[in-house]
Amino acid sequence: MMKASSALFFCIFFALSLTNEAYADLEYVDVLLHKIIKAYQLEPYQPKAIHFGPKERLGRTLFFDSILSGPQGVACASCHIRNLGSGDGLALAIGIGATGVSKERESQHDAFVIPRNTLPLFNRGSKEIDAFFWDGRVQLGPNGSYESPLGKSLPSGFDNLLAVASVFPIVEPDEMLGHSRRKVGLSKQHRELVTVDGLDNNYQARTLNVFENITKRITSDVVNSSVENNIGYKTLFGDAYPEMPFEDITITHIGNALSAYINIAFMLNESSWDRYIRGDKTALSGMQKRGAILFYGKGRCAACHRGQHFSDFRFHGLAVPQFRVGKHSRYQDYGRAIATDKPEQRYTFRTPSLRNVYETGPWAHNGSFTSIKKIIQHHINPILTLYQAETADPEQGRYTGRILSSRSDILAEIGLLSDREIEELLSFLTSLSSSYILSDDLAIPSASASDNSLIEK
Repeated sequence: MMKASSALFFCIFFALSLTNEAYADLEYVDVLLHKIIKAYQLEPYQPKAIHFGPKERLGRTLFFDSILSGPQGVACASCHIRNLGSGDGLALAIGIGATGVSKERESQHDAFVIPRNTLPLFNRGSKEIDAFFWDGRVQLGPNGSYESPLGKSLPSGFDNLLAVASVFPIVEPDEMLGHSRRKVGLSKQHRELVTVDGLDNNYQARTLNVFENITKRITSDVVNSSVENNIGYKTLFGDAYPEMPFEDITITHIGNALSAYINIAFMLNESSWDRYIRGDKTALSGMQKRGAILFYGKGRCAACHRGQHFSDFRFHGLAVPQFRVGKHSRYQDYGRAIATDKPEQRYTFRTPSLRNVYETGPWAHNGSFTSIKKIIQHHINPILTLYQAETADPEQGRYTGRILSSRSDILAEIGLLSDREIEELLSFLTSLSSSYILSDDLAIPSASASDNSLIEK
């Protein structure tokens, strides 16, 4: 039997050698795609059965309730919106100081800009996903342990990695926490979530302080919550955790509830590509099939965008131009290097999933690409994008060399694609789109059960 590596080489070679006439013959295309599916050992994505119970109901309320933010003006749902690809539709997220969703937040110029693009939440409860955030600062360790910025101080009791990741936006000053009263006005303050002086520059101590005070706020300030009919969190937590006294809840119970909700609220149905792998040859058009051959062959896309989630969840450098607003300084987002303390990983970021990719723009870690076609072209040759960025803002030229030097070597293996081939590749990516499993009636609370400004119209 041909070894998998030999079969894979044959598939790529065959894809490169096909004539236009062969491409036009869908029988040839289906034969080649069958070989690719076998060589790559591709399996169709199959959504799991879902259950919307007490823990998911609690998580839904927490997700839409601004009680989790310092000034109580931001919720998870402020930036993760179902009908915007589970993101916010903005290049850079807008945090503390803004109200509403998407463009409404962008128009409020005194709000804090989060210098990274909002990542989508599709299928984030899957066990195959072992890293969260653009820099992977929350990830699975080699022995299955949860690694995070808290190190060994991470509280125990989280159900899964998604639960761990879900609580960290709460402690980010610009995103949800807010700042001290010495720095900002009341609408942007962390208020009683930070109760120990001198913690502004001590990340771990401040985080643990916030985790403790979030639970105090929830257990003692029920009336201030926006839960429907003032039933309050006591009932919701009691239903979700019937064996635990309400006053004993911890940040892990909050994270586990958020994880339970996110897991099913943003779980996707199978796509056309999944149906094709399952054996339905009519699930894809001829153009989409030719695009799939390019994706797994000449385009080398599957080198990083692989598996059922179309991501290796590893970290690569694309030489993306930096914005004036950078996470670590002007024009500087060091990406993975800050999480690992390894300078050689500067400007590298986690590979995003491509499921529903057409719904998740703008693209790249800083939302600097307004079309998928442009970012594909940048993968092939970043020089034009960098030149255009430098022309628009000459100060970027000071950083172009070091950004370009961070470009992953694997990108050099991409074959040059013609305009027609790029269109075919784009067509294939449309076959990765699918709808949510959970209905809006369950996924989105009634207006009276949450902040009205966060309910999708």
